[in-house]
Amino acid sequence: MTKRMLLALLLAPVAAGCGSKGPSTTTGTSAQNQQDGVSAAYAFSRCMRAHGLPNFPDPKVSVSGNSTAVGIAVNPAETGSPNFKSAQKACQGILPAPASPAEQAAQQRAHKQIMLAFAHCVRGKGIQNFPDPNAQGQLPLPTITAAGVDIHSQQFLNAATGCVGVTHGAITAAQIRAGVNGTH
Repeated sequence: MTKRMLLALLLAPVAAGCGSKGPSTTTGTSAQNQQDGVSAAYAFSRCMRAHGLPNFPDPKVSVSGNSTAVGIAVNPAETGSPNFKSAQKACQGILPAPASPAEQAAQQRAHKQIMLAFAHCVRGKGIQNFPDPNAQGQLPLPTITAAGVDIHSQQFLNAATGCVGVTHGAITAAQIRAGVNGTH
């Protein structure tokens, strides 16, 4: 991806993403909203091709738990062209409006509460040193191991996989196994 940039598109217009640097993942509020966002991203790509950008790529979709990320790798050299701007203007109404700052904050608070519930559950299953999520609502493996948790122990694996249910799909047993095995 040296000459490409990844634009996060789930439930956000490309106009907002074109200046972004790097991928992001958004958690949808429902399976239907996620499917609508994926369908809209494909429709957007078709529209961009129909409006003068024949090589505009289809989106890449990644699903993890109940989170769906949709991104389109666009050559940055094309984003400033008159054809790109014209096609983008013609196609901008296809994608749903981005979440408001208040909605984004509410989603982040909800995600952090889910991660707190997971941490509480893991501690309740005997992993006393398991940390709370950071300010962004994340539980990075280096933070967990720095707290003195042996992520390779069977006790940790049992506790963590036994607590995935409290995350409602935000953390899966497969993700835990991948993290423990270093394949995340």
